Amino acid sequence: MYVIGIDPGPLPGIVRLQLKVVGDKWSGQSAQLVDVQALQVTPGLLGTVLEGINAATEVEVVAYERFVVGRRAGQSSSAAAGAKTRNMIGELEAWAGAGRWRRVYARSAAEVKPWATDTRLGAAGLLDLTKGMRHARDAARHALFCAVRDCGLADPLSRKAGAL
Repeated sequence: MYVIGIDPGPLPGIVRLQLKVVGDKWSGQSAQLVDVQALQVTPGLLGTVLEGINAATEVEVVAYERFVVGRRAGQSSSAAAGAKTRNMIGELEAWAGAGRWRRVYARSAAEVKPWATDTRLGAAGLLDLTKGMRHARDAARHALFCAVRDCGLADPLSRKAGAL
């Protein structure tokens, strides 16, 4: 199973988590993290990259950062950044909603970031992978949050995952 996390914006971040589902429906299922990949792209390449990822890996779940209009959005680096991000999300939703994936989750940064801390990303092996790529790191937060909350991956900081 593949979970894709996306941070849309002027420099989109993309993270792909590969999960292996273990167990069965009678004894319960859980997931193990098998592989992680990350990148940042220019907005014009987002659709092409996602199309390539989907063709190669049969993506089942997509989690992306929902754009929330608020004080911080009004303070972005350019006046057009918010409009570009909203347009990108519209394209992403239209593409994802075309029956390509089984599940699509849009969550605000305020919902995901308090849980998906750098400590938790580090425990999952996502912190070093996204070093120097802050948008890919934000995509990793969404992918990890979704993998734990919706796909059966153990919280990297839990005893079940091997943490103290």
